[in-house]
Formats: sequence, C-alpha cells, structure tokens
Amino acid sequence: MKLSLSVYLLCGLCICSTVANAQNKTASGQSHKWENNAFTYGELKMGYGSTQFSTGLKEKFENGNFSNSGGILSSVAAYRKFSSINNLHFGLKFKALGATAANGDNGQEMFFNFWGTAVTVKYFPFNPTAVKGLFLQGDYNFITQFTQKYRTSSLLQFDHQFAIGSSYTLGLGYQHPLKNGYGLVTSIELDWASRNGEVGGIGGKRFQNSNIAFQVGIIF
Repeated sequence: MKLSLSVYLLCGLCICSTVANAQNKTASGQSHKWENNAFTYGELKMGYGSTQFSTGLKEKFENGNFSNSGGILSSVAAYRKFSSINNLHFGLKFKALGATAANGDNGQEMFFNFWGTAVTVKYFPFNPTAVKGLFLQGDYNFITQFTQKYRTSSLLQFDHQFAIGSSYTLGLGYQHPLKNGYGLVTSIELDWASRNGEVGGIGGKRFQNSNIAFQVGIIF
C-alpha cells in the first residue's frame, strides 16, 4: 500500500509539473520555463548502484563469499524553484534498485533490491537563480524498503526477507537545461539506510547498508 501511494504521489507531481509549465508559458509569454523566476520540472534518471552491507547483512554476505551486489538504480522526481528563494530546488523523489544476482559459494545466489520515497533538496552554490550548473543534493527517504533473497537452486533452498525504515542521501551533480524546455542531468549519490525487519527464528532485527550510485537522465 505504501509503495502504491508513493507511486501515485510522484505521478501526480509529474502531471502538476507539466500543467504548471504550460501555465507559465501562457501567463508569461515566454517559450522556456528556465527563463522564469519560479518553475516546476520533472526529473528521470537511471544508472548503476553498488551496495555495501553493514549490521545484519554483512555477516551472511561475507560468510557466503558473495560477489559484488549491485544493479540498475532508477529515480523519478518533481522539483520546484520558488521565486523568493535563491540557489535552491525542493522536491519529492521515488527511487528503486533492481539488482543482478550476486554469486556465492556452493551455487548460492543473492538478490538485494530496495525502493525509497524521499523529500529532496538541490543547492546550486554558484548559480543564485538555480537554473544550471553544479549542485549539491540532500535526500531524506522517509520510507525505504528492501527485499533480499537467497537461493540454492540445486538444493531447492530459498530464503526471503524484507525490512522497512529510512535513509539519508548525499549527492553531487551537474544540471544543464536546453532551449526546448528539456535538459540533461548527471549525479553521484551515496545513500545510508537503516531498516527493521522480522527474521524467522530470531525476531526483530536491524539491517544497515550503504549504496553508491552514478546516474544520468533528463529534466523536463
């Protein structure tokens, strides 16, 4: 249910972004939203994320001698630049990691996937109008859930677990708007997560991990 609400929220924001941009063009007579003091835009990025495990996850990862765990990290966001606030964009974001299999001893495989819904801020230190250039990014993922699966297909052994919690993200990126109302964006992000879940035979347990990712995408 929380995942569905998050997706609906981001879809609504993207629709609002499109409507707001159209209204800005009509009201101002300008052909490009980047020329306005205030504007709303969407962002879609894809890239690769590599996961490092800590409390609750590191032990089994190392004991199984698994290979690197990583996969495609995608995100969609909607941002607003307010006319009365310089250097900053405020937004909401949804991101998800779809991992490829990490291979371990004795034919074991591990899949580590997660998704998160965040409030996000971009700070453009060298551009008060916050239109383009280098930016620093900070996210607070107020809902983030992982799903981790272990399997040994030859023995028909499967283990499935999940946990939910929160995380923080710091990023460094560059954004370049284009004349047609679109633009390009790239970023490097580091995410720290702490989640709680139930483990069979143990009960409640805390899981921690970090993820470093490189992404490229478009703004619209």
